[in-house]
Amino acid sequence: MLKISAQAVVDKVLALLNTMDVKQIYYFLKSLYLFAITLKYLVKSYLYPRQITELKKQWGLRLLNYLGYHVTSYGIPPTQNKSYICVGNHISFLDIVLLMAVHPEIIFLSKSEVKHWPIIGPAARRVGTLFVNRDDKSDRSALRKQIGRVLQKSNRHLAIFPSGTTSLDENILWKKGAFEIAQEYSIPVYAFKINYTPLRESAYINEDTLLSSMCGMFAIKNKKAEVRWLSPHSINQPELDAEKIKELILL
Repeated sequence: MLKISAQAVVDKVLALLNTMDVKQIYYFLKSLYLFAITLKYLVKSYLYPRQITELKKQWGLRLLNYLGYHVTSYGIPPTQNKSYICVGNHISFLDIVLLMAVHPEIIFLSKSEVKHWPIIGPAARRVGTLFVNRDDKSDRSALRKQIGRVLQKSNRHLAIFPSGTTSLDENILWKKGAFEIAQEYSIPVYAFKINYTPLRESAYINEDTLLSSMCGMFAIKNKKAEVRWLSPHSINQPELDAEKIKELILL
């Protein structure tokens, strides 16, 4: 694991500040408060471990409201008495926050390095994240079995973005791994569609940086973030069914 000294972090931050104008510095300082909010709810999760699901919802809404988003959920979300693999379009780093805000029972996959990040790592572990080593094919095979068994034994709702990356229009070939797990372990797939207004300023795509995204978000008022729950699907032909569900989301 890569270790970075506190002084190195300070030096990087100071170097970054030297490249910013006054408005960018203001937005940068505002964005730091997001970590303070996350830390607050992380501490609460240890103090009130039986309330983690509700704390996930509160945390997601608090972050999105701080960023200026009005949050809406349409349709019927997955029922709590059954396991699902939830799939949908991927636009921004906000997608995970938004899904937790509207459906806190949901859990996520993440690359294994994230669990070592300050604040974010412990928070990811507390909300039930499943970690995978993307460079280790044997690890991925074991993870698929782990996902299938976890979902079979408990009523969990695992969110996966089959595109594997963010985009504005989801015009990307979906990976079929989630659908193969769904077929093998007889787990229904539940489709959702995410949308933001304005779309481009809310997205995190191409060469966007976290700072540029934050500046765009803070600068615009009356933003909207919404999730539309579509329908559950039984998977019989993973590749074909993945394409059909993607087409449904694109409507």
